[in-house]
Amino acid sequence: MGASNSNLQQYISLLEERGEVVRIKAEVDPVQEIAAITDRVCKQSGGGKALLFEKPVGSDFVVATNLFGSIRRVCLALGVENLQQLTERISALLELIPGLSLVGLERQIAGQPGFSGFAPLASIHVDSGLVEMVPPDLTKLPFLQTWPGDGSADGFPRYITLPLVFTASPDGSSPNCGMYRCQLRGPDQLAIRWKTGSGGAAHLLMYRQLGKRMPVAITLGGDPAITFSAMFPLPGSLDEMTFAGFLRDRRLEMSACSTVPLQVPTGSELVLEGYIDPAETVIEGAFGNHTGAYSPAGLAALLRITAIYHRPGAIVPATVVGPPPMEDCWMAKAWEAVLLAFLRSLIPNVHGISFPLEWIFHQSAVISLDNPNPDIVRETAEHLWSMQWFCSARLLIFVDACQDVSDLSRVAWSSINLTEFGRDLFYDQTGQRLAIDATGAHDLRRRVSVDDEILQRMDLRWKEYGIE
Repeated sequence: MGASNSNLQQYISLLEERGEVVRIKAEVDPVQEIAAITDRVCKQSGGGKALLFEKPVGSDFVVATNLFGSIRRVCLALGVENLQQLTERISALLELIPGLSLVGLERQIAGQPGFSGFAPLASIHVDSGLVEMVPPDLTKLPFLQTWPGDGSADGFPRYITLPLVFTASPDGSSPNCGMYRCQLRGPDQLAIRWKTGSGGAAHLLMYRQLGKRMPVAITLGGDPAITFSAMFPLPGSLDEMTFAGFLRDRRLEMSACSTVPLQVPTGSELVLEGYIDPAETVIEGAFGNHTGAYSPAGLAALLRITAIYHRPGAIVPATVVGPPPMEDCWMAKAWEAVLLAFLRSLIPNVHGISFPLEWIFHQSAVISLDNPNPDIVRETAEHLWSMQWFCSARLLIFVDACQDVSDLSRVAWSSINLTEFGRDLFYDQTGQRLAIDATGAHDLRRRVSVDDEILQRMDLRWKEYGIE
């Protein structure tokens, strides 16, 4: 599947073959209308279809939304039959590492031949399939305004919502690709709001200390595996492009930018290049997000664009962030599968994990444990809270390994029936994070269950019963 899925347009062709795309030929406005349509489709059963808006108002470029908005499409994007295959591939890699530990995990992974062999292939030439936009003008691109109050602090409401932002250390080492909020501020200016502790923020601090401007490249599209890799909170400084190659099971090709000393993936739909002066900031926000409210405005870096390149007939991917279920919820299910492999290797009692769609962006999860007892539950909670992946988890619910963590009805049943709240609800030392021991480890009562012999007889005679 990888050969037919190595860039965005090939992926969209694959989706069309599978009946997963709706082409919208009517003229639709990128200012709120595209987002409103996408929001309604995302709320449909199973995540709805991917959408191609062929005539966005004010632009000659097609907009694609909800591209990864279902488990089916996430699997197609990553070239797997099911997400369990991701868990199995990462687990097989981690099993090769003796003395695996969270500290320095990225170095342990990067040193494995089965991983380092996917380091991206660099090219000394700009991708020949791209056309330069002269002069560069961001306003010709159909970036979205999602919610009415977006950008209200400074009057700039439109955003790039699926950007792959490339930076590196001043000496060119430690390349990073992250997904950050990018706000249009005119034909050649973007505000970038770094995530605290992110690789991009760390690089900007280095340039600020040197008093030098920082080169930045932003791409859209390309191999879908790159989008997922940029979204994943990978451990430490693990290289996103190498991880994307591992997901794709082949090395990725990179191309040199023309006006900044950075490499970007070959096959991108759009490439934006420019520089940030670390001393220059602007106000970005507000921005509507998954909480159903606006995140407040704040200081952001200002990127001054030096060049824009695009593929002929480029498709501009976008996503809509808001109350779940939304596209990003399904994308996070891929991270859930990768994270499970890490957790099983680092915490042997962990059996399964599920991020309910409504909880994903609060790092809250249902976690099943093998052979739990009250001490193991509390030790596991403390261990998870110490990790970057769960340091802000509002709620963790622990259940026995025999329970399906994705069966929320059963999880709710366990949380009410197998817990004594004075004993089985506990907080971390700050009192800000809650865990529930719903494993039933304290409960010594005999559990009801159907006899195995009856189950076997029932299975053999089911058609005889005449029940459909």
